[in-house]
Amino acid sequence: MPDSSQKTTPDLPLFRQIVEHIRSQINDGRLNAHSALPSERALAEDHGVSRMTARRALEAIEAEGLAYSEERRGRFVSPRRLTYNVNSMSNFVADAKQQNIDVEVELIESKEVTADTRLAELLTIVEGASIIERTRLFHSNDHTIFFETEFIAPDLCPDLRKHGSDELLTERYGTLGHTADIVVRMGSIKPTDAARLNVTPWQVGIEQEQIVKDRSGKAFCFVRQIWRGELVQFSTQAIENRES
Repeated sequence: MPDSSQKTTPDLPLFRQIVEHIRSQINDGRLNAHSALPSERALAEDHGVSRMTARRALEAIEAEGLAYSEERRGRFVSPRRLTYNVNSMSNFVADAKQQNIDVEVELIESKEVTADTRLAELLTIVEGASIIERTRLFHSNDHTIFFETEFIAPDLCPDLRKHGSDELLTERYGTLGHTADIVVRMGSIKPTDAARLNVTPWQVGIEQEQIVKDRSGKAFCFVRQIWRGELVQFSTQAIENRES
């Protein structure tokens, strides 16, 4: 959760004064993770402002990642953000545990499909070839962090055919995963994706796409992840190439 040393001051616009007030309540523990925030009406009455000003303050709190919204239920205080190192090819659940965050993984779908034009191009396979599609939800304290859908070329991962759709692979594919091309972008969460994450449709989320390759550089898996933006911060390392 972002640290703030800012103090409420009359020089700030009214909505920012409300934001700083709520931020201080979150930072000093008066509002705990998943606590409900006041409604627009209650906030307007408490601070003597219009509902438009109260709404602007709540939207700003959510935009800063301090709160999340659930359709027809209101806004709630966000839990501590998880740091995700996009350079890491290790197990995500183990990485989270090192941050004292317990993550549970739920396999919600596993099936064989045929590769469309884009997947065939990404995995350098023939269009219409059989691939495995697996979708998993990642939870922390019954709170969904993100979901991912993997499209896997089974010829490079033959063991996956032996696992039933109800069996969860918590580890990625042995030593096959070696490098990945990664794209991260922000965007609106579509209704079908929002239902999986239990959030309001069209709010801002984070989409990550990975093309996972083996040691020979052959792509064998395409991964699409949709994250709740208030629950994660991404990190990476830059390496200077002195060989030029």
